[in-house]
Amino acid sequence: MRLLIITLLLCICSIATHAQNYFRQSGIQLLTQQEGLSNNTLTEIHQDEEGFLWLGTDVGLSRYDGIRFHNYNLIDREPYSIASIDETSDSLLWSQIANRDEITCFDKMKGRYRTVSSSLSKPILDIATLHKQLYAITAEGLIKLKFQTDTDTGNIILGADGAPQIKGNFLKLYGYENRLCLLTQDNRILLYNPRNKTSEYLSCEQLGIENIHAIDNIHIYKDYLWICCHWAGVICYNINTKTFRKLNLTEKQSEFQNSYIRDILQVDNRSFIMATWTTLLKVDFDNQDYLQSTYRITNLVENNPYYVPIIRNKLTKIHFDKKNCVLWAGTFGGGLLKLNLKKNSIQRIRLNNEIKTINGITQDANGYIWLATDRDGIYRSNEQKFSPDLHFSRWEQGKRNSYSCIYKDNNGHLWLGDENGEISRIDPTTRETVYFHPKPHGTKQKGCAILKLFLSSRNNLWIATKTGLLIYDFQTQTCLANMIYTNATGKITAICEDADGTMWLGTEKG
Repeated sequence: MRLLIITLLLCICSIATHAQNYFRQSGIQLLTQQEGLSNNTLTEIHQDEEGFLWLGTDVGLSRYDGIRFHNYNLIDREPYSIASIDETSDSLLWSQIANRDEITCFDKMKGRYRTVSSSLSKPILDIATLHKQLYAITAEGLIKLKFQTDTDTGNIILGADGAPQIKGNFLKLYGYENRLCLLTQDNRILLYNPRNKTSEYLSCEQLGIENIHAIDNIHIYKDYLWICCHWAGVICYNINTKTFRKLNLTEKQSEFQNSYIRDILQVDNRSFIMATWTTLLKVDFDNQDYLQSTYRITNLVENNPYYVPIIRNKLTKIHFDKKNCVLWAGTFGGGLLKLNLKKNSIQRIRLNNEIKTINGITQDANGYIWLATDRDGIYRSNEQKFSPDLHFSRWEQGKRNSYSCIYKDNNGHLWLGDENGEISRIDPTTRETVYFHPKPHGTKQKGCAILKLFLSSRNNLWIATKTGLLIYDFQTQTCLANMIYTNATGKITAICEDADGTMWLGTEKG
């Protein structure tokens, strides 16, 4: 039993290490408790001016410097988690404890939490910063906060800096650019500019929002207010023209429909990253008139075997580091995901409806993309230039077989193997297509599904099937060698040749 448990643990560690290596090699990295993060559930992400990443977790704050984590847990308050992170000009990080009318303060210079008490007559319901000035909402309304340090204890005492700036019953507070955004209990959004004391109320009903509690996040980018709603998509409101647009109005943008929208962040003047509860989307506008411009949606993680288990039903928060072009995504129990958008240009191409499963893909010398599909034959792109609007057509000389692999040799020829053991060789330039069915001499065995193909420098075709390995001379149509798999080797999963002409085989056993 002990041997079984140890073996199982080693297998799990091996799988985790493989996934981590994949992330790092492709500009994607997953950071969890294994890398030193205090807790795998992330509730907030904040980046300070020095570039440090401050993470709100279920047990307190974590600081990430790009190499290691420094954890500052709220041991006495566990399991209450950090709900927000706001920074003031004196290097203090202010956080609200989830589900409690309680504020914490972390001193970055001293590296510790400081005890906070309040002289306010009402509990603080939410906090936000604007130009590093701290604001709060209480039952009395919107209050500008001031604080002082008790000389005897070193504790921080919070108080009101004057009378409430706006009275009302508020639920949530956001601070962006020159405005504070407040959600009211009577189903309205208040935009307030503390500098010139101007305010504007927006009716949720007129914006198509049934209930104020459906709003999950709000951002202001220049003159546009972006409202993320549960199940209702994203609303873009032009503050100057008082007009708005929903980004889920047409069938073309159906990715937004029935999606729990968590957040939206601006990448550049025409691009945004959107987080739903289950995935990450990239939205590209044709111009900066967001209310009129057409836009395209790219699902960054759809059907990706590495992303999906981490992100599905787990996204909690996203943050975009514009300086380094890095997207950070916090998850519920899955850790912190780092995506280097500068290194990885990710685009999704919509395929023809008849293409169900792709088992292989390659690009020929002329720039065309070739697909080996399951039960649908061979497809080639209609254009040589890559674009999200790329279309594919079935290769007219090809059979409608189930192809399991596709390989391009050094001469530019394409080799495809199907599930019945037949091989197709295509010359993309002349369009010549040759079919043959290699079998070992003296055997009448039926063809077996082909897993891998490789043409060596000696012009011998190495063919890995489900039952064994064939070495085949295509010119003379003869089988040079035949090897049947054993329990010690397992099936061949990869074939390559080094500079010395030595052939290397990867198998299920190593």
